[in-house]
Amino acid sequence: MRPSLRSLVLALAALLAIGALQPLQSASASDPSRDRSCGWILEPSADRENILFPDLATRYLGAAIPVPLGGYIELKGQFPHARYMSLQTYSTTLQTATNLRDDQINPDPGSTNPFRVGADRNATKRGYTVRIVAGKPPANPPANTLYNNSADGTRSGNGFAYRIYLPDNGTGAFGGVPAPAITLVLATGQRIPLPTCPDPLPDMMPVTDFLAGLGLPDLGLDDLGLGLLAPPTPTFRRYINAAQVYATDVTENKYTSDTLTPLIASLTAQLPSGLGENVDNKYVYAYLSQEYGRVLLLKGKMPTTPKTYYGDATVPAPTEMRYWSMCTANRTTQTYGCVHDQTVQVDQNGYFTIAISTAADRPANATDACGVSWLPWGLDPKGIAYMRNMLPRADFTHAVQNATYGTEKQVLGDYYPKGTYYASPQAFEQAIGCHPHS
Repeated sequence: MRPSLRSLVLALAALLAIGALQPLQSASASDPSRDRSCGWILEPSADRENILFPDLATRYLGAAIPVPLGGYIELKGQFPHARYMSLQTYSTTLQTATNLRDDQINPDPGSTNPFRVGADRNATKRGYTVRIVAGKPPANPPANTLYNNSADGTRSGNGFAYRIYLPDNGTGAFGGVPAPAITLVLATGQRIPLPTCPDPLPDMMPVTDFLAGLGLPDLGLDDLGLGLLAPPTPTFRRYINAAQVYATDVTENKYTSDTLTPLIASLTAQLPSGLGENVDNKYVYAYLSQEYGRVLLLKGKMPTTPKTYYGDATVPAPTEMRYWSMCTANRTTQTYGCVHDQTVQVDQNGYFTIAISTAADRPANATDACGVSWLPWGLDPKGIAYMRNMLPRADFTHAVQNATYGTEKQVLGDYYPKGTYYASPQAFEQAIGCHPHS
């Protein structure tokens, strides 16, 4: 017997109440980033604010500080033990103004940049210093310099962000180094270091885990056969801006995804791109619907990426891509779960296999032992899956960066995630095989 709407609401209310009372897990006292400059006021990570679709294998810090008149902002830090790091400045509407990624930053004298090809990833001395200055970048900007305005003068603001992707195993959330120190340098040369503050918030991963675990099985949407929440086959669209995502929310369905969605997307594409995004990443996303089945299978080819997670000694020659991940989320921009290139299951031909379902509907064979990665669907029967492509090699033509809206499937080819719905966990288990508990 399927639950009534009233029982679903009551169950949800009870679960939310339990989640609100659940003790929050404090950050490790040994994490060197626990005490950081008071200028870092935002941490939109999945176990913190959980906004702007954060990747679970990443850490983000945000600040909003005006550049002193005639002076600059100094960021002094250490390169983390991680796959990637970057510093970006943002406009007031969260579009990127300027960007410096890891291998573009010169190390301090006597230090090593561990992100450059052939460098010692485990070097002890790994310091760097970056300046943020006012104005637009010149044609040949000096090294280690960011600007609070874009080159075309259209994106200006006081925001900047620090990112780390996939810290090495055992190095903590920030890759074993403190967050960059922030110092205001006045036109007179006077230096005003911003004080260090203890991180005021605990990590909230139990909340994200709780949200990801919500969702009752068999809501009966497939019996209605309406097809109003998403297309019957998941259609991955190139992300342009937030306006496009929300404007096409209602048109991505069985009836209008091929007609109204492209029309609306062409109009919203005229608006500014980005939503606090990392310019080194590009994304495709798809709306999902439990109207077509309780389990979704995604399959596609995995690009080659560097294997850094276990503390590899040196940076290899460029692979097809720096980083890859697939995540699930809801329409409030909260992320539920992610798999990245070193955790996703890949077969002998280089293809990943991912099952997406509620925790209650997780198939018994959606396990590493069966070569199937699993992602949580969450509570909303209309889900979102999104795929990141970071820094593809110039000769790798199947990256999201090479696709335009409407050409995703053609450009990505075998790397495009192809989706198949299954009516139940049992149907998925029978189709995929491998029964670890039988």
